[in-house]
Amino acid sequence: WHSDDDDKGVIKVVMTGSSSDPQNFQKHIGPKKRRNLLENRMKDVNDELQLVIVRDMWLTGFDVPSMHTMYIDKPMKGHNLMQAIARVN
Repeated sequence: WHSDDDDKGVIKVVMTGSSSDPQNFQKHIGPKKRRNLLENRMKDVNDELQLVIVRDMWLTGFDVPSMHTMYIDKPMKGHNLMQAIARVN
């Protein structure tokens, strides 16, 4: 289920951050190229990727028809909540 290679693995973490974030966060932050790769993997129904843990990303303009479940672990309301709910088709 795990792979350090972004092209492989069932579970991934996607987050924004900076070089001042803790070292153990750095592998999950990565450049835009990494985020795009994981976006494309998530949208591909034939890809082995099944679970993505996301922090403040993919809430607007990110449609994945095959996504069926979302867990939210932070307070949300108004427009942001509606955008998050709309991600699950």
